[in-house]
Amino acid sequence: MNRYLRPMSEGLGLIVILLLTCGGCGRTSLNAHGDSSAMDGPAPVLISVISDMNSNPQAVDMAMKFAGFALDESRDVFMFFNVKGVSVPSSQLTDDTAFQENAPVKEQLAQLIERGAKVHVCPVCMKALDVTAADLMTGAEVTNRAALFGAIERGTCVFTY
Repeated sequence: MNRYLRPMSEGLGLIVILLLTCGGCGRTSLNAHGDSSAMDGPAPVLISVISDMNSNPQAVDMAMKFAGFALDESRDVFMFFNVKGVSVPSSQLTDDTAFQENAPVKEQLAQLIERGAKVHVCPVCMKALDVTAADLMTGAEVTNRAALFGAIERGTCVFTY
């Protein structure tokens, strides 16, 4: 191959790979009824929060920011707090806990809920960390299998913090 064309063909291959891998967040796929026509709107976003403010406060804060970005893009947002993350939407986290100079995490989360984000918390993880349903902030709910898997469909973009 011509030495001038080789870098261009390698770059083209990278672009094709990126398009194929990023294409999973598009909305042309099977909908809940098995119809392969294009679905309305952008793909939903599931944000799995496994971090807590003690071990990784930046990750928790970034999960809040990313959820806001997804809502700005008119995406349905489903936040799933599990593992150590169950402490975030609970009374175990004080109302003023924040990462650096950012708004308190609970304040950010309350605003996301007001904007339409669904907030679910893992019951198994809650039990392991002594979090009860009464400990959860307004708008957060103990999830169940149907609610969790109902939020995941072909094309759902999943991010873990």
